Amino acid sequence: MHLKIIAHYYTLGIRTPFFEELAAQQGVTPIDDFETLLGEPMPEDESAEEFSAMLREWRREGSRAADSQ
Repeated sequence: MHLKIIAHYYTLGIRTPFFEELAAQQGVTPIDDFETLLGEPMPEDESAEEFSAMLREWRREGSRAADSQ
């Protein structure tokens, strides 16, 4: 079976960008250090339950901001 690589996809006559083009448009750059993806560790004095509650609040705040637009 011969596979053909397709560089562009067309949807309703509109060319979708290459992966590299999309990354450049969004300012995405390669990472130099994998550890940066891990982020900062959770503070020792914060429980998982507190973190979970804070995350839920952040999400609610974000959804309210989206609703008001």
